[in-house]
Amino acid sequence: MKFRTEDIIPPPIVKLTEAAKRFIASPDYIDLGQGLPGHIPPEEAITALKERLNHPSTHLYTPDQGLLELREELSLYLRQNTGIDVDPQNELVITAGANNAFAGTILTLLKQNENVIMPSPYYFNSVMAIKIAGGNVVEVPTGSNFQPNPADIEKAIDEKTRAIFLVSPNNPTGAVYAKETIDRIVDLCIQHDIVLISDETYSRMVFDGASHYSPKLRRDATSHVITLGSFSKDFGMSGWRVGFVVGPKEFTDEYLKVQDTVSICAPTAGQLLALDVLKNGLDVIEQEIERLNLLRDLAYLRISEIDQLEMDRTSGTFYMFPKVKGCTDSRALVMDILQSTGTLVLPGVIFGEPGEGHIRISIGPLTPEAVDEAFNRLSKYFCKN
Repeated sequence: MKFRTEDIIPPPIVKLTEAAKRFIASPDYIDLGQGLPGHIPPEEAITALKERLNHPSTHLYTPDQGLLELREELSLYLRQNTGIDVDPQNELVITAGANNAFAGTILTLLKQNENVIMPSPYYFNSVMAIKIAGGNVVEVPTGSNFQPNPADIEKAIDEKTRAIFLVSPNNPTGAVYAKETIDRIVDLCIQHDIVLISDETYSRMVFDGASHYSPKLRRDATSHVITLGSFSKDFGMSGWRVGFVVGPKEFTDEYLKVQDTVSICAPTAGQLLALDVLKNGLDVIEQEIERLNLLRDLAYLRISEIDQLEMDRTSGTFYMFPKVKGCTDSRALVMDILQSTGTLVLPGVIFGEPGEGHIRISIGPLTPEAVDEAFNRLSKYFCKN
């Protein structure tokens, strides 16, 4: 049997989790691999959803575009937290997570053999979506502190370029892209009549005095910016599969053709839960974000104590992406760390060639005690190797 997906790599996290199977059952196993938050939705929101479960409407499809009340509440939230104005009737679609939003965007925009430019290191699932759509990924290595270089991006633009894809705050590096950098990239998109796809999944997870900047704020770029977001990370709803995409009406009209074909709508129960969190649970979410801030402080302190790990502190997410001195094979290194310490981290090379020699550490679901234990193990490992 032949498959058109044969040249696309399987999800790297799945393969690594398979390799970690014999450790997972152990109470000593520590997972620093998968990008999960450390909280679930507020208890009040879960209780409210339980009360809705017996209502028949909870078990039906919603409109393809998503519940109107959720879109209205989300539009208000986006205005208050990022400053962007979104018409909930025409410019906003609720999706089954941000991965779904990105894949749908690519299927809507991209023709066969067109290019998407991505600063690298990048999020590997995005590469998979572009290749499934028959497109090509053009990697542009980031510069100092993992910031994209607009001049290098401009050099990569050619007649086959359809879009530039940015993730800020960034997975895997934690970098929060500077406003000036994003604005220069928006200018390139206007100049060359291409689209900027802006993944803002981690927009609430910004620390150290930094601020998140959405290119949707550029009123002169309305037809050139598509914004993606998710309830998975900030709201602790990764298993509920609820995200969103924002774009001009001419885009969302076309996007809904893909949405109806692939998923019809985001899960109804997940939409109802997201709605209740937006209406009644934001104070609890803010407390969890502050907990994460303190956890980051501890993790960066512990990284600084390990001579073999080199990194500048970035200002977003719950990821660290240190470079390992002398490492030329991060896959082999990660497997050795797992077998020696029972601790899973991810190899930097799965996030693109510029990630080789790095490891990604995810601290989202950990307690302070677990962070200390994880870095105790890494410290002992690197002292011996």
